[in-house]
Amino acid sequence: MFQIPCPDFSLTDSLECGQTFRWRRLPAGGYYGWIDGRTVKVHQHGSTLTVESLDPALTPQRVSQYFALDLDLASLLSSIDVDGQIHEAIGRHRGLRVLRQDPWECLASFICSSYNNIARIQGMIERLAQAYGVSVGFNGYQGYTFPMPETIASASERELRALGLGFRAGYLRATARLIAEGGLTLEALRGVGYSAAKAALLHCEGVGDKVADCVALFGLAQYEAFPIDVWIERAMRYYFRRQKMTPRRLHDFAARHFGAYAGYAQQYLYHYVRNLRASTQQLAHSRQIVVGESLGHSG
Repeated sequence: MFQIPCPDFSLTDSLECGQTFRWRRLPAGGYYGWIDGRTVKVHQHGSTLTVESLDPALTPQRVSQYFALDLDLASLLSSIDVDGQIHEAIGRHRGLRVLRQDPWECLASFICSSYNNIARIQGMIERLAQAYGVSVGFNGYQGYTFPMPETIASASERELRALGLGFRAGYLRATARLIAEGGLTLEALRGVGYSAAKAALLHCEGVGDKVADCVALFGLAQYEAFPIDVWIERAMRYYFRRQKMTPRRLHDFAARHFGAYAGYAQQYLYHYVRNLRASTQQLAHSRQIVVGESLGHSG
């Protein structure tokens, strides 16, 4: 066990904002999850992160890097705090940081994300790990490492479909084979510019504009990437009002408006709009219950 300082950091916002799918919240607080294929338990106490792992290779430096604690978040957020909506998002979710994830697991996860919701994505990834990963036990937690590209490449499409991947099975297997055979080296994409990294990712089967941007941002730390989905389209209505929105126009606007850290703006907006919608629905549901109870009482 060790502790590391984590000023200006929110573990909950960082792990529950849709950028990662293999962390599980504990009833008593904290999370079990994976960093570089190593199981880990983390718990935040104010500005301190307590970390437990059986693997000595998981150093404080690597954990700090994974959670992007080396970034000057105050300066970064100041650079994107350029309008009322993003200002509100930052105020509500300050401390959210873009994780530096394993690029292969990130790519595989977002291939599974196509036409899917977070709960189903988590289920698919967990079944993949259980079927092809290595079982690891830690403090009563039983988990499975994420399978390597070579392992997925050797599986049949039928076997992958049996895990509930549907049409994504063929895409995942083809991309795994591309990587296993040396046709794509994901780690090398960290050292090239955003445009080159995205172009390389778009050569993978099942990878379109959104998935490529997600992997560039969450797996390669390409902070210019600005993934666009339905939640971001809702957020972007703040800027475009009744104007026509296209992915190209949204990308160009984000680059001009938010600058080099547009990807951070994307995550804050995504998390903000998604939670705002959930809060609104919860409030509406509560009001319906109150109205129903009132009607029942009056009758």
